[in-house]
Amino acid sequence: MDLSNCTMSVADLQSILYLCARLQNLSLEGLVLSDDIIKSIAKNTSLRRLNLCGCSGFSAEALELMLRSCSMLEELNLSWCDFTATHVKKAVNHVTSKLTQLNLSGYRQNLQMSDVKTLVERCPLLVHLDLSDSMMLKPECFQYFHKLLFLQHLCLSRCYQISPAALVALGEIPTLKTLQVFGIVTDSSLELLKDTLPVININCSHFTSIARPTIDSRKNNEIWGIKCRLTLRNHSDL
Repeated sequence: MDLSNCTMSVADLQSILYLCARLQNLSLEGLVLSDDIIKSIAKNTSLRRLNLCGCSGFSAEALELMLRSCSMLEELNLSWCDFTATHVKKAVNHVTSKLTQLNLSGYRQNLQMSDVKTLVERCPLLVHLDLSDSMMLKPECFQYFHKLLFLQHLCLSRCYQISPAALVALGEIPTLKTLQVFGIVTDSSLELLKDTLPVININCSHFTSIARPTIDSRKNNEIWGIKCRLTLRNHSDL
C-alpha cells in the first residue's frame, strides 16, 4: 500500500491501517501519523519494506514497539522524520538484524558516532546505508563501515566533519560500489577522488530508493516492482 503524500486526516489514516495485518510493503511518506497508527503498523509482522520518510506525530516508545514487532523488515526508510535524539536511539537499538537497506539520514546533531557503532553491530547484513546530513559523524566512523561485509552503497552527503581527503580511506572497503558525498567535495576534489577510487561510482544519484515504491520518473505500472492492475488512462477526466 502506497499512501505517500496523500491528503488524509490522522483519524482516516488510522481507520485504514487498523484493518491491515498482512501488509508486506507500506509507504506513508510525508504524512502526519500518531502512536495509534504506529501500533497498527506494528501488527503487520510480515512487513518487508517500510517507508516513513518525513513523517511526524509519534513517540519514541511507539517507534520501539513497531521495530520490535516488524522483525522481518529488509528495507527501512526513517529519514527526515520529526525525531528527537531519543527516537534515534530507539531506532538504532531496535531495528531488526535482517535489514539490508536503511535510510537514517537527516538527523544532524541527533545521530552520534556511538549510534553508528550500535547500528553496525545490530545490522551486519546491510548492503545500502544512508546517513546523510549527520553533522556529528567524523572519519573515525569508517572503522564501523569496514565491519559491514556486504556494504555496496554508502551515502554520507553533507556530513561536514568528514573531509574530502578522509574519504580516500573508504576505498579500502572491497565491496563498496557507490558513494554519495554531495556537499563535502568541491568539483576539483571530486575529480581527484574519482581518480583515486576508480572502481567506486561517486555522486551518481541525488535521491534514495530505499523502501520507496517508485525509484524514478519512468512511466510504469509498478510499485516495489509489483505490477498494478489499475491505471489512469485519460488525464482529461481529472
